[in-house]
This record gives sequence, C-alpha cells and structure tokens, in this order.
Amino acid sequence: MAVSLAPRIARILPALACPGCGGGLQAMESGLGCANCGAAYPVRDGRVYFREPASAGDAMDALKGRLKRLFGRWYYAVGVRILGPTYPFPFGARVRRTLDCARGIVVDAGCGSERCNPDAIGLDLYDYAAVDLVCDLESLPFKPASVDAFVTRSVLEHVPDAGRVVEGFRRCTRAGGAGLHQIPFLYPFHASPHDYRRFTHMGVRRLFSGWTVRELINAAGPFTLFLVLFAELAATAVSLGMPRIKALAYLACCALLFPLKFLDAPFIGRRAMLPFAPSIFVHVVKPESRP
Repeated sequence: MAVSLAPRIARILPALACPGCGGGLQAMESGLGCANCGAAYPVRDGRVYFREPASAGDAMDALKGRLKRLFGRWYYAVGVRILGPTYPFPFGARVRRTLDCARGIVVDAGCGSERCNPDAIGLDLYDYAAVDLVCDLESLPFKPASVDAFVTRSVLEHVPDAGRVVEGFRRCTRAGGAGLHQIPFLYPFHASPHDYRRFTHMGVRRLFSGWTVRELINAAGPFTLFLVLFAELAATAVSLGMPRIKALAYLACCALLFPLKFLDAPFIGRRAMLPFAPSIFVHVVKPESRP
C-alpha cells in the first residue's frame, strides 16, 4: 500500500524528481521511490526527507532554531516583523500580487517555520512544521522546467555556492516563470547555520544574469542599517566573548530599539538607496527563449 501524502505533496508529485539521478518519483509503502536508480526517500509527518535535517550552527542559530520550533509562524509574525531589527518589507504581499500559489507550483526555498503563502511549497534543510520537502538547495528534487516560481528570503547568503543554487532555480523553473528574492547587502554576519557572502545591487544583477530583472529595489533603509549595526556592536561589547550572552544581548537590544526600523517606510523602493541598502528585493523572470 502506497504511503498517504499530504495534499500539497500529492499536488506536486508529477514535478518531483530524484535529486541523485533526476528520475521521476512514485509513492511507495514508506515514502517516495525512484524507478530509475532505486533511491528511497521517507515520508514522515507529512513531509518528504530527501536528506536528514541539518543541525544548528552557532549559539545564535541554535537559539533561533529553538524559538522557531517553540513559536512556529509567530516567530516571524512577532519576533521578526515586529521585534526584529529589520524593516518588515511586505514580501508575502509581493508574492500574492505576483504569483498564483494555489494553481501553480511556487517553492519557498529556505522557508523556515513560515511559508510565504499557505499554498506555497515549503523547502528547507530543517524539518520545521511549515516544511514540505527537507533537502539541500544545491540538489533540488524537481524536474526541469516544472516549477512556476522560486522565492527566497535571506537565504542565498547562507548557501556555499549561490551561483549553483540560482542555476538550479533556473533549470527547474518553466520558461516565463519567476523568482522573488530578498537578499542582504549591508548586514552583519548571521549564521543559519552558515553565512558566506553579501551582494550589492550590481552583484544581484550578475547573480541573476540568466534572468530578466523586472524589479530591483531596497527592502530596508537607513534606520535598519543603524539598528542592526548598533545591536551587533552593543551585544559584542557586553558579551565578553561568550556567544550565548552575545545572542541574548542582541535580542535584548532589538526588543528595546525595534520601533526605529519603522522610520524606514519612506525610504523603501528608492533606487538612490541601493548603494547602502541593508537588504535588496529582486523580481526576476526566466526568459522564454533561453533553454
């Protein structure tokens, strides 16, 4: 008897592929199996495991992981959007306005404990409740040209090879499909579980050179920049080199000073702000003519 799949997984099963050989997948007794190479991927608690979940990196990452599991989507609704140091750019609203998540296949890559849209497919290294597919972004489990859009929020700085990941997005996205990505530029180091790079607005264009850029704007402004730098400096100064104390002190600074970030509102979406933007939003489309 084939395993019972969650509705979101059953809907996208024809688009799924073995990350190892690219073969199609079918439902088996305990999960999904590849008819081509024989690989088996277990299904547990409604999600498909293409790899074992990742473990926490540093003290801050471990603390954020515990908070995500404890509060679920409220971690983002309250902890990030309200108490966090970064201006709450309306990413979810952009997704709703641009993409049809209910009819198409929209993959929220690195979704954490909250998908950008209830109908999006959650993909992450960790098996949070909002995750449908536990996998590595460098080994996407999708057939070529099978996905309508990939979206990411502060994810591409955490992968070892961002170019390879974006090329994977391009390969799996249908012609005319889209990508919505929020990427940090002037932002302190933050491991989740690793942190490798930052992108200027010119760097973002180069990263998505195989795509048509529809929109490229700053997603945060000068008050966010001040707040994240001050919180990092203050937490470092009082921690005496102890990572756990630094993590707690950082969160305390954010809780005290978070109202400042809302002063960014009149500065969002201004091209003049791109050279010193804490984070950048880009909307790209895969050209119809490129294979």
